[in-house]
Amino acid sequence: MDLNNIDFKLFKLNTIITDGKPGKLVDLDLNKICENLNINFKVTKYFYINDLNSSLSRGNHSNSNTSEILICLNGSFEIKLDNGFKKKNLLINKNECIFIGKNIWIEFYNFKNCIILVFVDTNNNEIKDSCYDYNEFINIIMNV
Repeated sequence: MDLNNIDFKLFKLNTIITDGKPGKLVDLDLNKICENLNINFKVTKYFYINDLNSSLSRGNHSNSNTSEILICLNGSFEIKLDNGFKKKNLLINKNECIFIGKNIWIEFYNFKNCIILVFVDTNNNEIKDSCYDYNEFINIIMNV
């Protein structure tokens, strides 16, 4: 484990504008995106979180066997990533995405009219192993 680096990648989705037609098309070919970013990720589950317009937080957990990709479909939110040694705060806006590796404490908050699409990568034979106690997370990280 690299104590000085948090395993994440921030990226923006490309939008396609068609002349004479309203709206923007956003390509969600995650296999191609992950290949281009050199991310080993295979989607096993996905969901979205909507009606987010609050300063309250979500997440507040880590996953020992699961990576995630969060896509901000609308609005914005802030996210704090913590590997037990280093913390990073980021603002995620519409059409921006973040890949979060395993064993990262995740807190997201300050939602502004937000919808988040979440893809997870957990081996189908495994149960998602989440930790919801920060002190327990630190103990686990110290013993990895």
